[in-house]
Amino acid sequence: MASPQPVLPTPKQARSEASTGKLLDAAAELISEGGYERMTMAAIGKRAGYSHGLVTARFGSKEGLLWALVDRMVNEWRAELLAPAIADQSGATALHTMLDELAKTWRRSPARMRALYILMFEALLPVPLLHEHMAELHENLRRSVEDTITRSIDEGITSRDVDAAVAARLIVGALRGASYQSMLDSARMPITVALADVRVLIDSLLVPAARPRAKVRTRGRRPN
Repeated sequence: MASPQPVLPTPKQARSEASTGKLLDAAAELISEGGYERMTMAAIGKRAGYSHGLVTARFGSKEGLLWALVDRMVNEWRAELLAPAIADQSGATALHTMLDELAKTWRRSPARMRALYILMFEALLPVPLLHEHMAELHENLRRSVEDTITRSIDEGITSRDVDAAVAARLIVGALRGASYQSMLDSARMPITVALADVRVLIDSLLVPAARPRAKVRTRGRRPN
């Protein structure tokens, strides 16, 4: 039985997707340059080459645009890039793959990554929606890292002495701290070096499971 042919988007749908992408790119650029508060609907439309009315019609509000932007930066990245790369990996191998994909994204989209980290730190300010969204993002990341460590323990790859929850918190904290240091002083702390430090932590935390010793067969002594 022949597989169904993929449904191609109509020209109108393609234009809509393209304009949405440009608006979100413009929002990320504005955040990376001036923070969340300076990202206005009018400024986004102007940067992307569209009217203020289109921005409002597409996202409804600044908060709606924020949800769409974070969804693209985090959730789409996980689904479209990270998940296929990790496939059935677990434990340290999966986490190293995650760092590989992060490094690629930093190279491809530095403004988008900078915008994401600026939003993380601005979530400490009295912006309830931003705080809620970033708290949920970090909780999901910690849970995801903990799950992959737990799976590697169950598979006999990582030692059962490893506390998956503690390791997950340490790894996520190190990742955020290392990335922040790179953003603050990329000349002395390039993102490649920052992520390499996180790799060292991963390998030191996720101790491999001990391999069972092979039984040594001994021949019985012959009686005299």
